[in-house]
Amino acid sequence: MAAPRVFVSSTYYDLQHVRNDLRIFIQGLGYEAVMHDKGNIPYTQEVSLEESCYNELDTCDIVVCIIGNKFGTKSANGDYSITMSELQKAIKGRKKIYIYILKDVYSENFIYSANKTKDFVPYYADNIKIHEFITELKNTVKNHPIIPFENVSDITNNLKQQFAGLFQHLLTQEATITESKTYEDLQNTAQTIRELVDRLSVEEDSFFNKFNSTIYAIRPTLRYLLEVLGGKQYELFASNREAIKQYLTDIGFVIEEDFPFSDIICTKIDGSYKCILTLKNELFDAEDKLIDIRGRQNLEQCISVRNELTQSNVDDLPF
Repeated sequence: MAAPRVFVSSTYYDLQHVRNDLRIFIQGLGYEAVMHDKGNIPYTQEVSLEESCYNELDTCDIVVCIIGNKFGTKSANGDYSITMSELQKAIKGRKKIYIYILKDVYSENFIYSANKTKDFVPYYADNIKIHEFITELKNTVKNHPIIPFENVSDITNNLKQQFAGLFQHLLTQEATITESKTYEDLQNTAQTIRELVDRLSVEEDSFFNKFNSTIYAIRPTLRYLLEVLGGKQYELFASNREAIKQYLTDIGFVIEEDFPFSDIICTKIDGSYKCILTLKNELFDAEDKLIDIRGRQNLEQCISVRNELTQSNVDDLPF
C-alpha cells in the first residue's frame, strides 16, 4: 500500500538533530520521509543536485519546511537559499505545506518588519534575506500554517494535530463523496425506472391501438354472430368493421359488398348451398367501431343469414 511521502526541507548543519528526530517521527506514522541527506533523493549526471531535489519534491504529497537562523547554501536560481527555493516551488505546486520558524528568528522578524527601512542588523538570523523571505511568506502564504518552534517536540506535536485534522477532513470528504455518489446512483436508478415506465406506456398504447379495445365473445353482438355462424364454442376478438371482415375472410367468406357506411354482404359456398351473410351498417358507429347491441330482436334485424342452392344445383332440379 502506498504511503504518503513527506519532503523535509531545511538547512542541514544547524538543524541536523531536528531532521533526525523528524525522520523517526514521520517513519513512525508509517509515512515515507524524503531527505537529501538520507539518500532518499536519486541524483543523476544530467541535472544538478539542486535540481534533483526540486524534481523529487514534485513527487511528494506533504512538505515540511523548517527555517532556522542559518541562511544555508545559496540557490543557483536566485538570491534565496536552496531551502527557500524548495518552499517556493512547493507553494507553486500547491503541495500540502507546514512551515516552522525558529522562535527567536520568528520574534525578531516583527522587529525587522517595523524597521526594515533603516539599517537593520539581525541578531539571531545570520542573513537579512531570512527576514526578507519570512516577510514575503507572511504576506503571500494564506492557506499554510506558519508556526514558531523552540525544539523538535513543538514541531512533532503540531504535526500530530495537523495530520489528525487532515485525516478527519479526508474522512468527512470521502463520506460526502460517497453520499453524493449514492444520491447520483439513486437519480440514475430513478431515471432508468422513468424510462422503463415511459417505454411500457408506449408499448401499452401500441397494444391497445392494434387491438383497439379488443372485445371478448361474451358481448351480445359477437355472441349472436358466432351463433349464426355455428361457432358458439369459439371466442372472437374483434372491435371494428375491419376486424370482423378479416375474421369472416379467414373462415371462408367472400366479401361481396362493402362500402363506407353501408351493409356488409358476404357469401360462402358450402356444398350445394351458398350461405349469404348480411351485417347491417347499424352494427358500427361513425368510426366503424362495433356497437354493443342489446336485445335479440335488434340483433336479428342487424345480422341475418340465409342459404340458397347454388346455380348448378338449381339447373339439376327435375321439372
